[in-house]
Amino acid sequence: MRKLAGFVATLSLSMAAATAAPALAQNAAAAAVDLSVGTKVFDSEGAELGTVTSVQGPNVVVDLGDSKQIALPSASFGMLEKGPTIGATKAQVVAAVDQAAAANEAKLTAALVPGADVRGVNGEAVLGKVKLAMADGVVLTTPTGEVKLPRNAFFMGQAGLQTSFTPEQFAEAMKEVKTAAAADDAAVAAALVAGAEVRSLKGAAVLGKVKSASADAVVVTTPAGEDVSLPRSAFLMSPAGLAAAYTAEQFAAAVAQATGAQPAS
Repeated sequence: MRKLAGFVATLSLSMAAATAAPALAQNAAAAAVDLSVGTKVFDSEGAELGTVTSVQGPNVVVDLGDSKQIALPSASFGMLEKGPTIGATKAQVVAAVDQAAAANEAKLTAALVPGADVRGVNGEAVLGKVKLAMADGVVLTTPTGEVKLPRNAFFMGQAGLQTSFTPEQFAEAMKEVKTAAAADDAAVAAALVAGAEVRSLKGAAVLGKVKSASADAVVVTTPAGEDVSLPRSAFLMSPAGLAAAYTAEQFAAAVAQATGAQPAS
């Protein structure tokens, strides 16, 4: 699966560049500035701003560190003796990136609502629709099934809500998800035998033992001798073995609800 790209602020600092000292000779030197990948870029005070990571058309992407990047027009660069420079301090650039990121995050939060179309990185193809948005990820409904993607895989583009996958990359990712899900399901099926211990979501606690299993439900006998039926989809394989998607507290509450007993405090 491809590595997901982080947020890149695209800002025009040409006005800031124009206020730089005349000795920088921004416009005259622009054509001679080396902006190849790996080149260090300096701010208007001569401090290191960051490193060029890519050139995207008329823009140059500079990595500022701390997981922050900015795309600057190539015409906004001038030359110092030590290398390429722009007419703004690093503090000004970082502040601009933070402001742009905050604005993008607000728009993204507003757009991540159930039913919203999600387009590919180029904005042309609709890859799916938002089913559920959470702090740690977003569940999409697609023509070939559901998939959960990290929240940082989404951004607001010219076409609206987009993800950092091309249609081809997304299709390949869906294949990987299905393959992994099939392997996990096979492992769960093999583990769901009478007498098998069922652990909590993080594997720390034993919730009970399998009494019986069908395609739709699994009956678990708790340490107190009570039988509780859980949906088959609630089971998964954890590093500790067969587990159910419940914490010990959630399981106790589910048992109490099923049996009418009060959960232990």
